[in-house]
Amino acid sequence: MDIAKKVITKLPLEELWNEKEILNAQRVSKELNASEIIEMMQSGATFVVADLELRPRWIDPAHRFEFWKTEVKSRLAEPDKPAFLDRFPDEYCYFATKWQLADGLPLIVLERHH
Repeated sequence: MDIAKKVITKLPLEELWNEKEILNAQRVSKELNASEIIEMMQSGATFVVADLELRPRWIDPAHRFEFWKTEVKSRLAEPDKPAFLDRFPDEYCYFATKWQLADGLPLIVLERHH
């Protein structure tokens, strides 16, 4: 299979890839809350959006704070609580988890539910 065409077929995500290769990365936390995400962003972490039937969407690190403010903040589901989609803008939300690449770079993976 052409990795550039590989799409997400189930959530929670079990592996992470970009347009070139499957990455040596693993989930290292349960769901994150807003303050944990902000702390990770301040340390340099960026976002990867995981949505069914789409490829992972990597957010440019230079745009991570704007992406947080305009897209994620109002749609972040609280850890370990049910998420009722009608309570979120446009009836979708994100569950966030911390992942780490083999080189130590942390990522915030956002699993989109709609």
